[in-house]
Amino acid sequence: MSFPSNDPVVCRHGHVALASQPREADLDSWAGDGVALVVNSRTPEETAALPFNLADAVASRGMQYVELPIGGPWGASPELTVRLGTLLAAHPDSGIVLHCRSGTRSAHLYAAWLIQTGEVPETVFETMGWPGSRDMALVQALLPL
Repeated sequence: MSFPSNDPVVCRHGHVALASQPREADLDSWAGDGVALVVNSRTPEETAALPFNLADAVASRGMQYVELPIGGPWGASPELTVRLGTLLAAHPDSGIVLHCRSGTRSAHLYAAWLIQTGEVPETVFETMGWPGSRDMALVQALLPL
């Protein structure tokens, strides 16, 4: 799966891409590149402020849309990591994009899932190629017990 240079994708790990907030044109590119699932880690309040209906825009392009909100009144719950694991298992070979405003919350959620599956916590962000900020307290809050 390839992404254009102006795409909001920050990094890729296998068939999973971590991205900042997509524009509608980005959704066209993702659908054309075979993305099957778009996971939004923004809060519903943030998503409602977008200039387009993200859920409808994703669905109209034939991709599945799921919200796993992190932050604000939604906090960070281990249940999000469990749900992400279920989604990833349902799409083992399909393109998946996890996004939020900058990609950071999505990266931390994905890091928690990787740790749950056996990745070493100290190197999880290097493993996934994440170049942004890192908050192990957030990752810990997302880890199932």
